[in-house]
Amino acid sequence: MNDRRVISVVIPARNEGERVAGTIRSAMETRTSGCGLEFVVVDDASDEGCGVRFGPDLDGMDIRVVRLAERAGVAGARNRGARAASGDILFITDAHVGFSSGWDEEVLRRIGDGRIMAATICDTVSAFRGYGCSLLVPFMGTAWNREPIAGEPPFVQIASSAGTVLTKELFEKIGGYDEGMRLYGGIEPEFSVRAWLSGAEIVSVPSLRMLHRFKTKPEVERFVGELKPHLVHNNLRFGLLYLGESASLQMIRHFAMMYPDEIGEAVRQVEASDIGERRKVLGTRLRHDFAWFVRRFGVKDQTGAEVWI
Repeated sequence: MNDRRVISVVIPARNEGERVAGTIRSAMETRTSGCGLEFVVVDDASDEGCGVRFGPDLDGMDIRVVRLAERAGVAGARNRGARAASGDILFITDAHVGFSSGWDEEVLRRIGDGRIMAATICDTVSAFRGYGCSLLVPFMGTAWNREPIAGEPPFVQIASSAGTVLTKELFEKIGGYDEGMRLYGGIEPEFSVRAWLSGAEIVSVPSLRMLHRFKTKPEVERFVGELKPHLVHNNLRFGLLYLGESASLQMIRHFAMMYPDEIGEAVRQVEASDIGERRKVLGTRLRHDFAWFVRRFGVKDQTGAEVWI
């Protein structure tokens, strides 16, 4: 194990207040190696009085705070954190999580130049465990893998936002997160699919556990309700970047039925974006196309039928 490596824990935060400090304390208290460790906190234009705060017990810790004057959203905040990081390993997580004992040794032992590690996400109030995620088509969202993945190594389609670990070099090679995505929705699956299509691999690590309090159903409804227009836009963008014409039409019909009040504006926003140029760029840079991803994982649509390519 190379203790001279540096792990940069990248934490996007908006209106998280003192919760970020709890995340940092957890990481510090559970580390067991002598590797370098820094925390890069990106305050995504928090409302007044709601920005990140730290107690005196964290004085002297290697904590870098990047404060954004305008809200960038999840993708932009993570990219800013990655650019500000000085470590050669990025541990991208959320602002209110707990780390399991020896998490840093797990990272150092398993990190690879072309490998993304997907941490296991553990609910703090139930027995739920998420071993990475699988892609839902035509929704272009995700479903949790609730059981450990078979195979060695246990490849998964999508890594969770609460525990995505990779070298900074690989992050830059993939191109970071897509900042054409608006505030919320579709960001992790698009990044993970693009990683696979770039030639990287994503591996579930059951022993790398992140403790996470999932939102209650009323909390989810309030949260998604406010961000629904962005979610529809982002999932449409994701699909239109990779799907063929038939699958794209299927996706648009799906969202028109699910979100009749948002679909019109979402389509207009996509049409006014860089979607055409972005798709052309990806077509020239990626090693594989989406049809390869479908074959690689045997992806079916949400009804269990063959995915339209």
